[in-house]
Amino acid sequence: MKHKILMVDDEKNILNAFQRNLRGDFEVVVADSPELAINIFKEKGPFAVIVSDYRMPKMNGIELLSLLKKIDESAIRIILTGQADMETAIKAVNEGSIFRFLTKPCEYDFLKATLNSAIEQYELVQAEKTLLEKTLKGSIKVLIDLLAVTNPLAFNQSLRLRALAKNIADRLNVKNMWEVEIASMLSQIGCITIPTEIFNKVLSGIDLNDKEIGIFMRHPKFAYDLLINIPRLEDVATGIYYQNKNYDGTGFPVDELKGKSIPFLGRLLRVIIDYDLHFEKLKSKDDAFSQIKKNVSCYDPDIIKALEAEVLSVERGFIVREITLKELMTGMVLADDIKNENGITLVAKNFEISDVIKTRLLNYAKVSKIIEPIKILDFIKP
Repeated sequence: MKHKILMVDDEKNILNAFQRNLRGDFEVVVADSPELAINIFKEKGPFAVIVSDYRMPKMNGIELLSLLKKIDESAIRIILTGQADMETAIKAVNEGSIFRFLTKPCEYDFLKATLNSAIEQYELVQAEKTLLEKTLKGSIKVLIDLLAVTNPLAFNQSLRLRALAKNIADRLNVKNMWEVEIASMLSQIGCITIPTEIFNKVLSGIDLNDKEIGIFMRHPKFAYDLLINIPRLEDVATGIYYQNKNYDGTGFPVDELKGKSIPFLGRLLRVIIDYDLHFEKLKSKDDAFSQIKKNVSCYDPDIIKALEAEVLSVERGFIVREITLKELMTGMVLADDIKNENGITLVAKNFEISDVIKTRLLNYAKVSKIIEPIKILDFIKP
């Protein structure tokens, strides 16, 4: 099977020569401009190797290869130019992670040998990537199976956490969703070291004694030690380690981290685990969320907003924001009913506030009490 090579040069006669001399050994695709090269790379990839001329109008070869690296970093990148100066070579290597720097004119035998070396590098990287992915998937499956066998209750909790974590992360436009799912699934793997009766107490909301608390609080550290040496799970391991760390800096582990400096996965797990425990005890989404709101200093406010949107079944792409009646503006959409002190609904959930409704509510507030804060939908900016 011939590997695909993308050749980019603004001189068409050079591209034609490339195709004539290389097509017997490689599948050569050519582009006579950076713009065309980008489109071809997106539509006809993947490519094993990209060879680009350095001097081209609008965008030079280093800039092009740096951009293509962001689309697919696995393609091996080569610069071909007549500008054989050291400064250009250093810039090419530093900015574009260039495999080779070739000068014009380049003998075709030497070019073929370079392309073969680049393809060998590509195949090596792909083989390592495949091995890593299989190892990673296999390791995760073994750990999840281990949790399911040794602590079925913790395993069931991890399934609930996975669904909730995915929905919240989706609302927050988190990019590395795979890390979110794995962190939530493996967040309780350390519980295989905890006696069943202690874990049952935790799930049932029964207070633990000091000795039991000490045992239970160590499970994130055990999980961290188990996961940290698995390739690509470093951030997952760290997030799980921080699952009992409060947003205000208190909790475990005892260190100087607080607020946004706490790893996101740790902040996410802190919220969803507590919410899940409250829900399992109270069997009510609203009541469970109310318990979360009682300890707001423990949690990331952005994640709480996303959780509230999930609890209220708000449309994806929105979170919930709380405002006062005076802050209510025309065009705002309600995330929950506006009610008076007797619990009577004055304006229903999902209603868009108009000038008439706003005036009516302000007048109503002069003679009777309206429950505040008012919950509105807030669009999440990508």
